[in-house]
Amino acid sequence: MLPRGGLLDPRTWQVRHRILLVLLVAHVPALLLVGRATGQPPAMLTAEVGAVVALAAIGALAARRRLLACIAVTTGLMTCSAILVDLTGGLIPANVHFFVMLGFIALYQDWRPYLLAVGFVVLTHGVIGVLAPQAVYGDAVTGSSPWAWAALHAAFVVIACAGQIAFWRTSEREQARSREHYRELYEGERAVAERLRQAEQLKSQLIAVVSHEFRTPLTSILGFAQTLSARISDLEQDTALVCADQIERQARRLARVVSNLMAASCDAPADRGAVADLAAATAAAVGDIAGIVHGASRRVDVAIPPGTEALIGHDAARQVVGNLVDNALKFADAGSSVRVSARRTADAVVLEVADVGTPIAAEDRARIFDAFVQADSSDTRRHGGIGLGLHIVRKLVTAHGGTVDVEADGPRVVFRVTLGVAPHRAVRIAADPLAGRVPHVHHATLA
Repeated sequence: MLPRGGLLDPRTWQVRHRILLVLLVAHVPALLLVGRATGQPPAMLTAEVGAVVALAAIGALAARRRLLACIAVTTGLMTCSAILVDLTGGLIPANVHFFVMLGFIALYQDWRPYLLAVGFVVLTHGVIGVLAPQAVYGDAVTGSSPWAWAALHAAFVVIACAGQIAFWRTSEREQARSREHYRELYEGERAVAERLRQAEQLKSQLIAVVSHEFRTPLTSILGFAQTLSARISDLEQDTALVCADQIERQARRLARVVSNLMAASCDAPADRGAVADLAAATAAAVGDIAGIVHGASRRVDVAIPPGTEALIGHDAARQVVGNLVDNALKFADAGSSVRVSARRTADAVVLEVADVGTPIAAEDRARIFDAFVQADSSDTRRHGGIGLGLHIVRKLVTAHGGTVDVEADGPRVVFRVTLGVAPHRAVRIAADPLAGRVPHVHHATLA
């Protein structure tokens, strides 16, 4: 529990150690002057001051090891106090020098030098007080009881040390709290700066992607509209219908982009009491995207038993299926089909959208559900889109208490949505006439 200077960083400790070394070395000329003034023998004076110089040298050399350096410098300063007391014949002001040095030793913030100081005082005022009382005590009364006065001096030193240690403990706790507070502030500032950087990057990506996704259909709409406007009287009916059809398709494409942006920016509805017929929602979703071209013709096989109901709103189910089918059509191999199926279990409805196409790496299977992300997010990716479809799927499914995951077994990719089963279906599942039968498969071809 006692401080050992561990909270002082190396640079701070070195600065404080140098201050005490300078103080120790500064005692050398001061002691020489006091010795000359008091008429001390030069040989003895030189020996005493030489001991101080030696301790100072040891303290400087041992600076790399804190404890040895503390012991050397503390012993040196205590020795200076003892020499000063000896040179002055035990004057009381000279004894006060011990306490002054204790104040400087506090710079180490270590209790062990203080323990050394207490032992030094007991030694000098006790042992030397018995052997040569005139060198420590300035009068006969105190010199007649050296051990008692040594104990008194040691008690004063212990009290001074205890006060410093209590101060250290208090200041260390406050410093620790301050460091923790500033660390939290710094980390919070860094987190805010990182979020701002990510938001700025996301905004730039959004502007770039949305601009690209809007530019293509708008160019088509503008081109076909200009054709109709300029040549409506010269165009055959079939040609005019093609232009109108293309305008409608591209307008639906724009509407879908806007719908996904709105869904991503708003909180997902969480109407836990809503029930949707997945067969009807899937039929509507496939119809929604029937007018959007994804390269070569694709076939969507729907295998959902009529009356398969799940705990999700109809519009949300329609958007979930639509985005999953749209994603599958986009990445499926040319000439392959997309399969949408659903099955009921005792307590859940499982909806699956499967395709054979671009594999999904294991490290990308969680990331693809983030906003504005595709497995291939490079500028040269083959597939368009703003990367919101799967993000919206997870958002809607999670809001209705369900889960969504992806299984990629080689080129076969299956997105699996698990939703709660409608209560009135849960109690009649065993009597389901479709149980154990192969459901009807509906084929829809997207041209």
